[in-house]
Amino acid sequence: MKRFRILVLILLLAISANYLLAQQDTKSEGIQLVDAKLGKDVKDKMIADEDTIFALNSKVFLWLKLSGGANEEITVTWKHATVTHETKLTVGGSPWRTWAVKTAYKTGDWSVTVTDKEGKVLKEMNFKVQ
Repeated sequence: MKRFRILVLILLLAISANYLLAQQDTKSEGIQLVDAKLGKDVKDKMIADEDTIFALNSKVFLWLKLSGGANEEITVTWKHATVTHETKLTVGGSPWRTWAVKTAYKTGDWSVTVTDKEGKVLKEMNFKVQ
C-alpha cells in the first residue's frame, strides 16, 4: 500500500511538471503585432494625424502595439528604392506600445517593415512622399 501511494505521488508530480512546462511554452510564443499605424506625430502614446502620404522632409512615425516578447528586440526597416535604414527597438513588457520615426528625405514610394529577432516579418506598410 505504501508503494502504491509513492507511485501515485510520483505520477502526480510528473503530470504537474508537464502541465507547468506546457503553460510556460504557451506564454512565451514570442512577439505578436496587435496594431500598426503610420502618422505625422505621436501624442499621449498614440498615433496622431494618421496618414500614408507625407510631405518631403517631414517626419513619418510608425506606431506599434505589441504583446508578448518582453525584453526582446524588433527591427524596423525603412526603405526607399535600394536604400534601407534599420532601427532596433526593445519590447519592455506586454502589452507594449512604441514607435519609430524617419525623416522622409526623398520623394517617391517608401515601405517600412517590422521583423522579430528571427527575421520573421510582423508587418509591412507602404507610404508615399510628395
